[in-house]
Amino acid sequence: MDQHAAHGAWGTLRYRDLGGKEVVLTLNKPVFRIGRLSDNDLQIDDPYVSRLHAELRFDGTYAMLIDRSSTGATYVNDQRVPEVRLHSGDRIALGRKLAGTEMTFEYVDQEVAANAGEAHQVMSVIDHSQTRYLNTSLIRAAQLSNAVMVNRLKALYEITSAILTVTTREELAEKLLTLLFDVLPAERGVILLADPKNNTLRQQAARMRNGDAAQVSPSQTIVRRVYEGNVAELCLDARNDARFAGQQSIIFQSIRSVMCAPISSSARVWGVCYLDNLTTKKTFENEELEFLMAVSRQAGLALENIYLLEEQKITFQSFVTTLAASIDARDDLTAGHSARVARYSRAIAKYMNLPEAERRRIYYAGLLHDYGKIGTRESILCKPGKLTPEEYAHMRDHAKNTYDILSKIHFTRDMQDLPLVAAGHHENLDGSGYPFGLKGDEIPLGARIIAVADFFDALTHKRHYREPMPIEEVLELIDESTGTKFDPQVVAALKQFVRQEFIPNQRQRAEAEARRVQSAQLVSGASEGETTIPVAPQAAPQTVSMDPVVL
Repeated sequence: MDQHAAHGAWGTLRYRDLGGKEVVLTLNKPVFRIGRLSDNDLQIDDPYVSRLHAELRFDGTYAMLIDRSSTGATYVNDQRVPEVRLHSGDRIALGRKLAGTEMTFEYVDQEVAANAGEAHQVMSVIDHSQTRYLNTSLIRAAQLSNAVMVNRLKALYEITSAILTVTTREELAEKLLTLLFDVLPAERGVILLADPKNNTLRQQAARMRNGDAAQVSPSQTIVRRVYEGNVAELCLDARNDARFAGQQSIIFQSIRSVMCAPISSSARVWGVCYLDNLTTKKTFENEELEFLMAVSRQAGLALENIYLLEEQKITFQSFVTTLAASIDARDDLTAGHSARVARYSRAIAKYMNLPEAERRRIYYAGLLHDYGKIGTRESILCKPGKLTPEEYAHMRDHAKNTYDILSKIHFTRDMQDLPLVAAGHHENLDGSGYPFGLKGDEIPLGARIIAVADFFDALTHKRHYREPMPIEEVLELIDESTGTKFDPQVVAALKQFVRQEFIPNQRQRAEAEARRVQSAQLVSGASEGETTIPVAPQAAPQTVSMDPVVL
């Protein structure tokens, strides 16, 4: 009998299914296959996952992840790998997109798993490399029973796993407080986070086990001591503690026992986790403070990651918007085109119910869809008349130039398709487009969305060779090309956006401008002693003259 059979489970995979429900899958075979087909041990219904994508192999000591020459590649902790030894906590992603299924691998300690199996419960043990900030006093047998120790370690692991998945400060604070209330005997709790602008603490989340959370107010003296000193505080009787006895918040709220720990990382103190009790029946112990310190430390690491991701997003956004502005700066008449196309594309994606991450990718691709025009001669770019065949061919090169230039930029894995999406806005469903002659579903959905947004904006705004067209005429032209040039689902979403947002916004702006003009005329007439009669603004001259292909 091999070792895995003797001990049963040797690892777990934790992931969320299509419905968003968290799944913990037990690995109990020496070879565990993952892929798109149903004969795999784990079937993932994702077009970017290959039929047999990867295998997990266990030799009795170590687990290996092996990519089976998949089309979309295999990633561990955001690094592409052909074969790698796994450690607890490693993140596994299959396929090209970050939005796909992501799994977290964990070893299962064989002895603990066997004992847990006898008690009909599953136990996950954190690998030593993942317990850097776990206070070893938590496992002192003289102070904690085995059952309490196991429960504490399990709770610490579950809390750490939960808070490391959040992406915003608000979500982290709420989740952290909820999880702590499940483990610690606190009546009230508050999470305070530092404002990065002025370094002041702001209450982010509050909870009361029995009562209105709005009435929870922590002791500011204790909170400031913990935050400024980056040390944890435990007070078993706050009213008789010389450090805090005279504080009004302690007296008025009848605060008895208090635990407070800094939410910190190696970089800085990000906030404070505060728990207290108002009755003498419940008091905190040293081990509970140590547990709170361990959890708060993990929360600090999570907040540091969130901060770094936010900084990365801001840097990326400023980089992309600057690139887009550099193209618009070449021609005053089309300035703002890239930004409008990006906004329209994001709105269309919203009406198509695409995930927020996908809308964001499409928005950035929309900003950069014309970046290849940096290589287009200005005499052609700004020509007021119809282009010659040679000039038209040169103008068409901008799509391929967009792809070539953007492909030289290292984008993060969730943005790696951006060059093709940005460059594909002149591809047609029937394969007659350019630069690659893609057809149907070969064209990325984002490119199909940008194509419609680009066409709509180009025809509803003035160009060197024509005046803007009425919205209804533009929609009719789009209808004529739907199915051959444009994706019908994208067109339907565009029409929703135009009817529900674009036209009402246009009407509001026109009415505001009319009021502004009327007010200016009244002021001017009064100053000259004349009576003025407001005149409604005239619509801009319209024409249906246009080139066959919008560039």
